[in-house]
Amino acid sequence: MRTAEQVISDIKNLIYTKGYIYALCMILFEDFHIDPEKMHEMDIHQRLSVKEASLLLGFLVQKKIDFATPDSPSDLINMKQKTYELMEELHASFMIPFLEKLEKSSTEEHKEINFRKDQKEFFGKGNMFVESIFYSGTGVYDFQYLDFLERKYKYDAHWLSDNKNFNIQKTQSTVRCIKQVLHEKSKKVNLYATKEKTPQLIEDLKKKSPSEDWDKIAKETLPMMEVHQYVNLFFDYKVEGELTTEELREKGWEAFYKGLIELFVIRKSDFDDDPDIDSFLSNFSFSVGTSCNHQFKMVGNYNIINSNPLIKLDEERYFVPIVFLIFEAVYETPFYWMWLEDKSYRSQLAENRGNVGEEIVYEFLKKTFGEQRTFKSVKINTGKGHDVTDIDAFCVLGSKALCVQVKSKKLTELSRTGDDDQLQKDFQGAVQDAYKQGLVSRQEVLKRSSEFFDENGHKITLSEDINEVYIMVITTENYPSLTHQAHIMLDKKEDDPFPIVLTVFDLELIVYYLSDPYDFLYYIKLRTLLMDDFRADEEIVYLGYHLDRKLWKSPNTNLFVIDSSYGLLVDRNYYPLKAGLDVSDEGDAIKSRWKNEGFDKLCDRLKTLNEPKITDIIFHLLDWSGDARKNLVDYLIKTKKLTFKDGKAHDFSIPPDGSYSPRVGITYYSLNSGSVKDLQKRLLMLCQARKYKSEGDVWIGFGSLNNSHEMIDAIVFNEQKWEYDKELETMSKALLGLGGKSRLTRIGRKIGRNESCPCGSGLKHKKCCGLNK
Repeated sequence: MRTAEQVISDIKNLIYTKGYIYALCMILFEDFHIDPEKMHEMDIHQRLSVKEASLLLGFLVQKKIDFATPDSPSDLINMKQKTYELMEELHASFMIPFLEKLEKSSTEEHKEINFRKDQKEFFGKGNMFVESIFYSGTGVYDFQYLDFLERKYKYDAHWLSDNKNFNIQKTQSTVRCIKQVLHEKSKKVNLYATKEKTPQLIEDLKKKSPSEDWDKIAKETLPMMEVHQYVNLFFDYKVEGELTTEELREKGWEAFYKGLIELFVIRKSDFDDDPDIDSFLSNFSFSVGTSCNHQFKMVGNYNIINSNPLIKLDEERYFVPIVFLIFEAVYETPFYWMWLEDKSYRSQLAENRGNVGEEIVYEFLKKTFGEQRTFKSVKINTGKGHDVTDIDAFCVLGSKALCVQVKSKKLTELSRTGDDDQLQKDFQGAVQDAYKQGLVSRQEVLKRSSEFFDENGHKITLSEDINEVYIMVITTENYPSLTHQAHIMLDKKEDDPFPIVLTVFDLELIVYYLSDPYDFLYYIKLRTLLMDDFRADEEIVYLGYHLDRKLWKSPNTNLFVIDSSYGLLVDRNYYPLKAGLDVSDEGDAIKSRWKNEGFDKLCDRLKTLNEPKITDIIFHLLDWSGDARKNLVDYLIKTKKLTFKDGKAHDFSIPPDGSYSPRVGITYYSLNSGSVKDLQKRLLMLCQARKYKSEGDVWIGFGSLNNSHEMIDAIVFNEQKWEYDKELETMSKALLGLGGKSRLTRIGRKIGRNESCPCGSGLKHKKCCGLNK
């Protein structure tokens, strides 16, 4: 295995080969133009990432770009293929520190295992993070950069306007215009998605005709297919006089190479004589020179293509290799202008960033939790004359609370190159300090001895029933490999809870998909509770998996690694929606996620009851599988209908599933009268008996009156751990008898159509609750 330095040397030699710019253009076009309806099918491992492409461009501009065409089409295809091979080898080279550590650890004597300590000692050094930082996803959609731009710099608008002629609204308009101009040009190309389709096509052909060497045939024909995608470019020329076949062929290839570059070119004239376009181009473009980008030597170094993503070709034309980088640059670069060019403004800049971060996070959380349950800049007073700490954003939902600490720390260049000390400092400022603040805040909330005041000095009255406080750390910056670093590097005591660590871009996604506060906080609960059980590269992958299957630990699995393809499910749904694209629902798994109307109606009814423990009840119900929740509602409705029909009381109970802890059971009682007191009394007794007999740790009781159209009219909730009790033993035997008069059923599986219906009607399931299903 060669080192990264050795591979990069070969990459540079390839880049400076005659005609390479055209091979690179094909790579850039094919890897970053994706059909929105096929996003979930994209094979990200077969495409270069934005960071990998930026690396190639960073080396390309260190010399004058050679626009001489390749000597032959085969040279063009070979350079393209060689690029992927070298980039794959470069990726492999970053595994060297891991393999060296692995070899060393295998020779060490066996010692007592401390999972978190050993994990941090093994993975927690800077050189072990270079790969995860460089190969992490972008972590943000291009439109998010523009959406957040005004909020991020609203307090700095005057400085930016006076010093850089940078107007936020005009900048947004210009960036969208650039994207649209290049999008129109891209319509000349008919992409086949060969990276995704070819492997499956070969497999299908092998089955139909196994005697043929389809791998060899594909290798020979694939280059022709790749070039054929650009067939329209070959005919974009004028013919004067009669030309020979050879001359027509030469004209076609000349048109192809010229048109290939043109796919990435914008002109000043594209902006309708906008008087501010010169300022924009000056701020975000550069000219290639002999000493251009000389500081860029290795992964993680500052690369001019990231801050100035437009390459100036002449006074009229600009080459735009990756449109996404323009969105990123207009969001990130203004900070460095202010920080580097005006030292007197630094303290004001830092204050502005802190205020903006709190405001953005507060607005997102307020949309979910509501204004009455969301607070900003909360002060905690112990009564000893001073504030212990403050909470940037604080949310309360019944018996649960959320403490949010907001930071605006960037991942510095030294960290990206693997400098261990700087990586620790960056993580300390972005996550660790915020986590410590969150722990202190959580402790004070649970102790109930301090007073809490909102940003206006008004006292916040907290419920005595709050039994859990989740910790969230938010950074306003796009922090590469944040999820991975938070898991490996976080210093915490064994009994302390994990935080969930997000960027504001992650938060926007979660708030959008989990807009109900119970759904939102349930997700936070699972993420923090299962931190050591589930692993994924990015938060969007966790979210995609949760929306599709729900984050829930199997009792037979110690560690579950979530494939990155689950993040593509969110891409497929969210990007077309926010970009205003008209696409079909085919392949959109999120639109048919695990919620159902009947269960939502049950939860909505629960939420109307002003009881803090409702949050615990809903969380326990959300723990159940989709089939179990559906069956619960079906039986509940059927039981209530039986009371309407025969005028008798009916009930059923669901015993705990022994595979999971805590052991949770449910009882439903449909009373044949309109007395609330009678219902509450009978429901409580039945729940006590059922809980005790089933040895349940948690029991939920729902009751309904015969004259009510509501799904439930009374609730019982008991979370006292089961223990032997002589009185309850006697009561349960007296009430339930040996067999028990009330129905006991399990609903975690689908019921066969010919089985007896578990509702107790005596009919087969297909003729009762399963009718018309």
